[in-house]
Amino acid sequence: MVDVAGNFGRELAANGQAAMVDFAANWLAGLYGADIKTGIKRAHATRWDQEAWVLGAASVAAPGGQSSRKVLMEPVRDRIFFAGEAVHETLWGTLGGAWESGERAAEAALRLFGGRRG
Repeated sequence: MVDVAGNFGRELAANGQAAMVDFAANWLAGLYGADIKTGIKRAHATRWDQEAWVLGAASVAAPGGQSSRKVLMEPVRDRIFFAGEAVHETLWGTLGGAWESGERAAEAALRLFGGRRG
């Protein structure tokens, strides 16, 4: 996986999937040698800057701001529960963190509406 962000990432994404895949393959070749390109069988590029609910966002806490994740885990008026990789205290930025926080929020909502006791 190659992650490109900022102005360069936006410009690269504007050039389309082929340009993004080519950049990633060349970057990997620069690290591991040109032979690495023969190992690339399938590739996919995402454009998170074009996703209406994301707009290129990433869940990176500023230095000293990690405690904000715990604040995001708290329900709003005991009715709104947040979930996602940004809401996990230790697994932020991962699928596992998103999954666990989703389960936690779902369990809380189910308890609220009488679906589960726990």
